[in-house]
Amino acid sequence: MSTETRSCQHCHQAFTIESEDFAFYEKVKVPAPTWCPDCRNMRRFSWRNERFLYARECDLCHKNIISTYHKDSPYTIYCPTCWWADSWVAEDFAQDYDEHKNFFEQFDALLHKVPHINFMNDNKSENCEYCNEIEALKDSYLAICAFYGERLLYTYWSLNCQDSVDCSYFVESSLCYDCQDIFKCYNCRYVYNCDHLIDCFFCYNCYNCENCFMCFNLKNASYCIFNKHYSKEEYQKKIKEYKLSSWQGIQKLKVIFWQEKLKHPHRFVNIKNSENCVGDYIKNSKNVHVGFDILGQENGRYIYDGGMGKDAMDSSQAGLECELMYEVQAGGFLYNTKCSNWMLHDIDCTYCDSCHNSEDLFGCCGIRKKKYCILNKQYTKEKYEKLKQKIITKMQADGEYGVFFPMHLSPFAYNESVANQWYPKTKEEILVENLSYTDDLPGTTNKETIDWSQVSDDVNDVADKIQKEVFPCLECGCNYKIMETEWQFYKKYNIPLPRFCPNCRFQRRFQRRNPRKLWKRKCMNTGCTTEFETSYAPERPETVYCEECYRKEVY
Repeated sequence: MSTETRSCQHCHQAFTIESEDFAFYEKVKVPAPTWCPDCRNMRRFSWRNERFLYARECDLCHKNIISTYHKDSPYTIYCPTCWWADSWVAEDFAQDYDEHKNFFEQFDALLHKVPHINFMNDNKSENCEYCNEIEALKDSYLAICAFYGERLLYTYWSLNCQDSVDCSYFVESSLCYDCQDIFKCYNCRYVYNCDHLIDCFFCYNCYNCENCFMCFNLKNASYCIFNKHYSKEEYQKKIKEYKLSSWQGIQKLKVIFWQEKLKHPHRFVNIKNSENCVGDYIKNSKNVHVGFDILGQENGRYIYDGGMGKDAMDSSQAGLECELMYEVQAGGFLYNTKCSNWMLHDIDCTYCDSCHNSEDLFGCCGIRKKKYCILNKQYTKEKYEKLKQKIITKMQADGEYGVFFPMHLSPFAYNESVANQWYPKTKEEILVENLSYTDDLPGTTNKETIDWSQVSDDVNDVADKIQKEVFPCLECGCNYKIMETEWQFYKKYNIPLPRFCPNCRFQRRFQRRNPRKLWKRKCMNTGCTTEFETSYAPERPETVYCEECYRKEVY
């Protein structure tokens, strides 16, 4: 089919369905969507709570745990040990399909009966009770979306990283603090969009550099300050003049850094080692159309936070070793999986939640190592195929088949979910859409035991007893503490104590990233008329260059 423009049934904005999209829908046997890509992603993200954590009990062993589910949530919640154990089976909650009832309502009833895990966690991580969506992680605290790492504190989206604090979107990096979008960096502070850096401070878009300070767009350099080269002795002498262990000193340097960044040209897109890709923050990929934060995707369309995989469309926080994936939120090692949430090692599954190592499931929750189940009830292959087609035919007639689970059925309030991070709504807007809203978000205020005016500006002058204090965030007022391991990290590497709570620190990093939107623009280099799609909006202050002009300027 040719390209077609439609009006989104949710936001009423026009969106385009291209011929390649139609080919994929035909391949996975789903109808073309009626919602635009952003609204489809919002719908998936509404089923995901990453950062709002609550104290509660495991409903099986009654151990005190931390969970993304509030203690008053109507769902049954187990700790990882209980949830992954063989002491219960999801088939015990099986339901018969009722052709006279709406499928989503029946699936929602199943969700309210089958136990859910407190976090999206494996059962192999150690000492990570406060971490969400992790795999093979050790000795970490409030690390979100962390895979194969150790000793991470307050981090977001990491792969093969160690000994780092307050970093986001970082891969194969160690001893880093307040860094974002870095790859293979070591012992770096306040570094952004950089690869292969060692012992660097306040750098942006630098590659293969060592001992650089306040540098921009540098390649293969060492001992540079404001892009000017010095001898090793001169560099070390000048660095000591900056107050890197002082909170006020770092705040002043941050102002200088972000102002200085605007003086340098910006490459129109952050895509590296990739071919025929459109989007931003894409690496080692091929044929990705509208992808953001992608690592190793091939033939993907409308992919957000995707790992290694191919032939996928409309997925969020999923993709590791996945093929033929459509409308999936959180998953890995999948084949031909559609309209499902947090799935691992599954084949031919549709409309499922938290199912693992299974095949041929439809409308199931919590199933493990099973085949031919519908609403958690076991069938023969023949009866399974017949009933599945009957349900699909009914859903197609109702205009429901091929879309992700409705937002109003999400187990999380909209303002708890990741959707509100990327697509923020007011309380009134949330309630008008008949979505859930909560005023009971976690956190305390006015419980501090010390004011920041009583704490030394320089970390070297702070006593060990500081870890016993409760602090007020200078931005939102919420209370937080400095953990023992965190305090040791700050002391060892001369990092001033953070005056903002972990959530505000995350939000500050998040706001520094480009949005997941694309604008058509022209290169801003004089005389160049090259057009491109970029995540830099036209009104932004940065000078944005096309690939050729950027390379001429930088290389």
